[in-house]
Parts: sequence; structure tokens; C-alpha cells
Amino acid sequence: MSSCKPFSLDLAADQSGLPHYQPPPCQVACPIGTDVGSYVGLIWSGDTAGALEAITATNPFSGVCGRVCDAPCEPACRRANSDGPVAIRALKRYVMDALGPDFHLPAIQPDKDKRVAIVGAGPAGLTAAQDIAAEGYKVDVYEALPRAGGMMAWGIPDFRLPAEVVEQDVARILERCPGITLHLETPLGDKVTLEQLRATHDAVLLTIGASAGRKLGVPGDDLPQVVDGVTFLNKVNGGERPQLPAHVVVIGGGDVAMDACRTARRLPGVKKVTVLYRRGPDEIPARHHEISAALAEGIEIVYNVAPSAVVQASGGSVELRMLKTELGAPGADGRRAFRTIPGSDFAVAAGLVIAAVGQKAVSLELAKLGMMDGERIATAEADMSTRVPGIYAAGDAAFGSSTIVQAMFQGHKAAYYVVAALQGNAHPAPYRTPYRTRSAEVAQDVAWEKLGREEPRFLGLRDEPFADSEAGYDARTAKEQAARCYRCDTETGSVDYSVKMRETIFALAREDSGPAEVARLTRSRLATRPDPAPAGHRATFDELVFLPANLTRLVIDPYREACKTVTDLADGLTLAHPMLVGGLDAAPAAIKAAAASAVAESGGAYVGRAPLGADVPWLQLAPAGVPADPAAAMVLAVAAPHAAPVKPDLTTGQKWGVVASLANLDAAIDLAVSQKADLLLLDGSGVLPADWADLSGAPDLALLTKAVARLRALKAEEAFPVLWFGGLRSGTDMAKAMALGANGGVACVSAAIALGGVPKGAGVDFAEVEDAAGALGRFLKAAVSECSMMARCTGKTNVHNLEPEDLRTTSLAAQSATGIIMAGLKKAG
Repeated sequence: MSSCKPFSLDLAADQSGLPHYQPPPCQVACPIGTDVGSYVGLIWSGDTAGALEAITATNPFSGVCGRVCDAPCEPACRRANSDGPVAIRALKRYVMDALGPDFHLPAIQPDKDKRVAIVGAGPAGLTAAQDIAAEGYKVDVYEALPRAGGMMAWGIPDFRLPAEVVEQDVARILERCPGITLHLETPLGDKVTLEQLRATHDAVLLTIGASAGRKLGVPGDDLPQVVDGVTFLNKVNGGERPQLPAHVVVIGGGDVAMDACRTARRLPGVKKVTVLYRRGPDEIPARHHEISAALAEGIEIVYNVAPSAVVQASGGSVELRMLKTELGAPGADGRRAFRTIPGSDFAVAAGLVIAAVGQKAVSLELAKLGMMDGERIATAEADMSTRVPGIYAAGDAAFGSSTIVQAMFQGHKAAYYVVAALQGNAHPAPYRTPYRTRSAEVAQDVAWEKLGREEPRFLGLRDEPFADSEAGYDARTAKEQAARCYRCDTETGSVDYSVKMRETIFALAREDSGPAEVARLTRSRLATRPDPAPAGHRATFDELVFLPANLTRLVIDPYREACKTVTDLADGLTLAHPMLVGGLDAAPAAIKAAAASAVAESGGAYVGRAPLGADVPWLQLAPAGVPADPAAAMVLAVAAPHAAPVKPDLTTGQKWGVVASLANLDAAIDLAVSQKADLLLLDGSGVLPADWADLSGAPDLALLTKAVARLRALKAEEAFPVLWFGGLRSGTDMAKAMALGANGGVACVSAAIALGGVPKGAGVDFAEVEDAAGALGRFLKAAVSECSMMARCTGKTNVHNLEPEDLRTTSLAAQSATGIIMAGLKKAG
């Protein structure tokens, strides 16, 4: 098992402040807002420690949830309706199995005088304890049983959730928060009273759980052969392995029923286990995964039956009297009502009946103080307060039986209001689940669309009955399953439309979106937004967006033929595409050799001070005083800043061009036009031919606009091709530069990154990368395809037909730099 160094919270890359971040459906479906997209992306990129931080940031019981979470995120996954949702729960288990036992968060020492008492060490109580202790308060947690974890420790069998997994999660909480003191075997009303806790603490939180099972509610349910599912599971999880009768019957269809039937199947003496459920297979609340596991282990499930009585039979067994049922219309909770069918009586013989028909909270101490409302603690959902000032409640005892992750949500929420009260804030803002993102890398697996969902291997009954019934993923499977994620959290393009408007459209399409919600969503989309760029901000390619063809003019169907990318730079210098590579003069020889192979293979060219390789067309950057090299396919005259360039001395028939920056734009263009140059290279960095000029800062897009205007004024707009250098990261950037007037562009640092480079200061460090040539080749292929895609979406069949009219700007700075109207800007008059 791998080890993991302590993770510094200062390094947690929460980027939820991104202006356009919208949580994906999986994150919204998770009650505690787990950053699913980021941790799945981090698994794919091999950053398992980073994935673990993202998981545990909101989930103190990550190890538990990797095994038994009901995973509400998975049905919400947008891939669920195609070939199955991403295996989010199993991926969580992969991370926790690999690193969880050795993962340590930095300790948060208590630094405040106030103290909080929490009664109950289940998921709600310990989640709240961690949150409150993380704020610097001391917390006493009182647990009635000899082991912390609540129903996680006592209600879920070891073959689904080994005891050590719960212990690891609890230990991680206590290690992180030394201000928490755990008092085991201290039941409320016996060893400690509520009045004592109120007298010694500044606030009290009740999370006692719903630990008592309900009876069947039929005659004979008090016979010794009838036990409730909670008690049965508690005893087995406490270490008992009783000899049971040959036939065990379980009544119910929820999680407790599934755990009870599978547990009974593993105990000595049992030959048959039958589950009886009052509704049909479409209504059974247990997860499909658990039902499939039960069936695979030989358990019989009978639907549409309900007990009417339990009768003592001979030999110590019982006879379970049953009636068949039929379903009616859905009730207020959405579940279909059922009724028994008169005259459909039948009997089932059983040695033991386990009633798994629900749970309830029981506390004589709280009932005596008038704090109970039937089987629950009377609790206000708005702020988790009870009928007694200073006492709060959360979890199953307050709101009824739920899931582990829902209990954690309630723990987070209760802690929020407890801390607010301790800080003297009587009217805090309503609690909202925080949605955070780490903007993890998007998987680049070429087979991501074809990879199907792979379920963890089912192990079932084994020689050791209570050993794991399900295997975890290995590293290869985890990476492949992570690659399946659509990464709905990272959509780009026209950010306002493809992210925010997309989510609004989904919300409007919901069946339960009433008029008020429709009006609210509509107002939010019509609201004026501030300019995201601060004063003095230099516009970037990100502030340019393409208009789709149906918003410009669709003259032809661009999907009937391939979009052409062939780029003519001069007579005899025709390239397969417009994305040149440049600026690698300072790279190691091996990197340049790999680049030469990739550029030659792609049909491109290289721009630099020295040639890249014999098979690669070379555009020489020739500063004043540097002679033209006969090997160069074209010589580009470079002048010092603010100096006028001079036509170089050329070999007979050699092509030439001029490098222009904002500092010498007019002089450079005048020379190119008057001396009939073959090409104009616009240097957005302003520092060519310096090494890694792309790192000098964001390029000034105004250079392109001003160059086109100058050429137009000289009636030389199409006298020669124009190349752009500066900030090209992708094919979309290339397409935007071409729409502004360029015929092609030069990728510098982006090409270096593809080759394994890492920008560092004013330079680039290179690590050894397997198949660097192939990596650059794939980058160039993807960039050219992306550029072509942008052109096709605007209705073009040639990337060189892109025009300024195909663009809109998203900031005033970009509008000023390019002259292209800002989307949504109201024009005067």
C-alpha cells in the first residue's frame, strides 16, 4: 500500500471563485458538494494525493463512502443515459484504499474558550464535531456504545464495510482536530444528563441517531423468533456469530433489509433466506447494486406481499401469515400506495423473522424534557434548533432515517448554525452547500467515448463469510473509468452560453420548475453583468468568442466536405496547415530533434534563429547584422525595438519577410509593401528573437487590428500572408487570430509544453517524456482539427475564410483592442 505525505491545506487549489464556474450535476446531487469532477480528473492524471484531498475536503467519512455511499451523484451523471454513469463511488474507494490509511491532515489546535457538547458519534455528530473544532472550539463527543461511528460501525456488515475503514476515518478526524474529546460508553440520561451538558458547555448538539428498529405492527410480532433488523445487525457487528435456523425471512426492502438478508446468509445453520416486500421491484427502495448482490448470493426476493400475523408453530419455528398486495396511485411522497388483496392469504414457515421495516429514535431523557415529537426530536430544519435554547439536533433522530452522506450534510449544516451562535451572530445567512473546484486536468484518453462502465468485481460469499464481497479497482481500471467523465465542470467556448445558459436550460426543463422559478431564472439571465476585465487590462484570446453559423450566415452546409487548412506562405512554400512551430532555439538537442520529426510529419514549418532539422522548412529570424542563411526557406528581418527593419541580403531566389511589433509597425509594413516582401510576421511579444519570447507577457491583440488597418490604408491588404506570434495555446486561439486577419500563427511555449516542457521563470525546463515527437504531433493534429472545427461551425469550408464578423468580444478591453463589438453591449441610439 502506498503512503501519502501530509497534505497542506494551504496548497488546496480551490478555484470556486472562477467567474463562470458552474458545479456539474454530480456535485449538485451530492448533499455535501463533493468536488467529483476534480477528483476524477486528478485520478486520471495520476495525482492520487490531490484526488484524496479533493474527496476529504468536504467528506470526513471518505473511506466509508468509498464502500457504502448510496452515490446520488451517479444517477445524476450525464453519461447515465448512454452507457452508464461514471463509477464515482468505486473511484473514491480506489483513492482511499491506496492512500487513506496513511493520509494525515495538519492538526488544527483549539484557540477559543467556548466548548460544545455533541451527543452521538455517528456521521452527523462527528462531521459537526470536525467543523466546530476546525473553527477553534473545544468539542466533547458523548457516545453510548464502545465504538464510534454510529450505524456505520454497528449497522453495516463487515463484508460491505470493514471495521478498520470506519476506524481510519474516525482516527483522521480526531488527529486533525485535537480539540475533540471522545467519551465512549457514555449514554445520555445514564452517565450524563442534558442539564449537566448545558451547564458545562456553551452549546449542545444532539445526533443520537435512529437506533431502535420498528416492530412489524401485526399480531405475534413480539414472539422471540421475531427480531428487528437494527438489533440483529448490531449484535453481528459487535462480534456475535449466532447459530440460526435453516430458513430466515426478512420483511422489508430498504438498506437494512438488504444488509440483514446478506448477513443472515453468512451465519451458521442458514440454508435459505427469503426477503418479502410489500410493493413491486420498481418501488423497492434498496439500491439496484445491493439487490443484485443479494440475488447473486442466492437470496430469494418475493414482491407484492405483506404480513398479517406471526403464529407460533411446532419445533420452535413460526408461521408467517401473508397477504398479496396490489399498487394504487402515487401518494404525497411520490411512492405508490399499496393495499392487501382480500382472500389472497398464504403462509410462509420460518425459523427466524427479521423485521427491517424502519427505525426510530428513542430517548427517555429527551422525552422527559418534552423535546420529542413522536419518534423524532422536534427540530427546526431552517436552523437545526430544538425547543430548548442553545440545543440543536441533526441526523436521523431529528429528520428520520436517511443516508450517510445526508447525515453528513446535516452535520455540516448544524455546525454552521452552532458556530454562528457561538460567534454572536443571531441571524446568519441561510446555510448552503459549498461547491468548490480544483480545475483539474481533463482526461486525454483517445478511447474515452468507447470505454464502458466497468463494475467492481463481485466476490460474493467466500471462505471467510465476512470478508470483502466486492473488490476495488486496480490503477489501470481506475484511470480508464476516470477517463469516461464528461467533465461537465470544465466546458469552455462562449462561457456565458455553454456553461451558465446550459445549466439554466436544464433547470427550466425540469418538470417541477414552476412559474416563480422560471421568472427567477429568466431575470438572472437578463441581468447586466459587470465587465470582468479590470481597468488597464490587456485583452486576451479568451475574450474573443465565435458566433455559430446560424447566428451569422450559413451559405453552404460546412459539414458536407472537409474544411481546408492548406496554407500558402510564398511560391514554393506551401504548408499542410497554418500552425507553425517556433522559439525552440534554446531547447535541448533531443527536444529539437523530436520537434523536427513532429513538424515534418505534420507538414508544417519552423520559425527560429537556427534550423530545426533538414526536413523542416525553416523561416530564419535574422536580426540586423546576421546574414541570411542559404538553408532558410525564408529570411525574416528583425529590427531592434523602435528601429526600422532593413531588407536582408538574400541568396538568389530566396524568399523574405519582415517582423513587425507595435514599436515599429508602420516602418515595418512600409518596408514590406514598398520592397514587395513575401511575408509579414506580427510579433505580439515585442521581444523576438529572444529565447522563449512567448513568456514575456500577454500579447497585445491591437497589433493585429492596427496592422490590418495600415495594410488597408496602403491598399496592400492581400499583398502577402501575415503570420501571428504570441500566446497561441490551441487551435481555437489560432482560428481567432486568423479571423482577425492572420493567415497562420506560430506556437512556441504551447509546443514546448507538448514536448514535456514546464515554464519556469523566463525559461522552460524539459523533463524526459516518452515519445516527445508523438506528443507534439498529436498536439499539432489536435490544434489544426480544432481550428478547422471553429471554421466549420461558422459556416466555412476553408480556415482562411474566417473573418472578424465571425467573432464577438466579451470585454470592453477586447472590443477596444480589436474593434469587434462586445456581445450584449447596447449601442447608443
